[in-house]
Amino acid sequence: MSFNLLLVDDEKPIREKLINNTDWENEGYQIFAASNGEQALKIIKEKGIDILVTDIQMPKLSGMNLIEKARKSGDHLKVIVISGFAEFEYAQKSIRFGVNDYLLKPFRSANLLQVVNKARDELINEKNKEQRLAVLRGEISNYINENKLNTIYNWLIDDQFFQHQSLIMARIDLNAVLKRGSKEDILKTVNKIIVELESVDLNKEKLYVVLNNLILESFKIIKDLEYEAEDLMKIIDKERIEKINHDDLKEIEILLKEFLLRLHDLISFNPGDKNAKIINEMKEYIAANYQDGISLSEMARKFNLSTGHLSNLFHEETGESFSEYLNMIRLNKAKELLKTTDDKIYQIADQLGFNDAYYFSSWFKKLVGASPTTYRDNINLL
Repeated sequence: MSFNLLLVDDEKPIREKLINNTDWENEGYQIFAASNGEQALKIIKEKGIDILVTDIQMPKLSGMNLIEKARKSGDHLKVIVISGFAEFEYAQKSIRFGVNDYLLKPFRSANLLQVVNKARDELINEKNKEQRLAVLRGEISNYINENKLNTIYNWLIDDQFFQHQSLIMARIDLNAVLKRGSKEDILKTVNKIIVELESVDLNKEKLYVVLNNLILESFKIIKDLEYEAEDLMKIIDKERIEKINHDDLKEIEILLKEFLLRLHDLISFNPGDKNAKIINEMKEYIAANYQDGISLSEMARKFNLSTGHLSNLFHEETGESFSEYLNMIRLNKAKELLKTTDDKIYQIADQLGFNDAYYFSSWFKKLVGASPTTYRDNINLL
């Protein structure tokens, strides 16, 4: 089975690296490429793209605007953002557009393949869920017909309802939000759910089912953390749920926010020493693996935190962003190698995790104000 992959970057050398440094065809992908957002949007509409990899800063149509418009072209699209450190914190805000992963420039091609394959696996899982739901709907339909049940049960086999509910559960990732997210992540998640529910015409019965399934799924998630049933039942306001007007999405939104925030308070970790320990472990990991193209999303998965929460935590504990810290580590190592070795520029670039010397030189000059060669020559003169 082949998947359509679109690679978008306005810098030709970077775009060619994205295209050529991985044997995409052998990995099961058909490749499309674009040099700007407008061109990319046209390809998405015409070719049925499954996975989009895009830079943030581009002419004509920015990466953020591209993602927002592309989302309207297909529900299943997976999005991976690549970004330089200057725009990386801004890129995190794109979570409201359903970004699946982030890669911080520079990165190794193996890292890009890893996150693209992860997105592909998510697509496959979603398709398998849809197929299982189709089988279940068929069985329910046969039961209704064989037993001549009242047509009130027909909503149970409504294709649109089942598919949409399945997509909501797949997109919001309640597991990650409840176990590793911040309160802000939870509020964003509920907002996303409400937007999804607004996009289709669901009657009172269907909204009731969606709400109850979300609550049951939440219970199941934190039950895995070995909380007692009694603790769980204290969280939910049974009277409130029974009286809620299921035709009013605003009421549902408020109820969900209150409920999920209470769950978050129940399972959230204590701040202070634990936070400092996490950041120290991160620093040790970065020092040992900075040359491997570490991304914030990769670190978030490793330390079981949401990307946004980890970004805020890192800034609170260190006074700088994750991307600034990572660039400082790499830059100090680059300066050390330029000062103390006779290694070629491309060799130093490779040691630092850059795929090519061109991008390394551009990155170094952006941070230092001089190319690696000029920097080394000035040191020698001194």
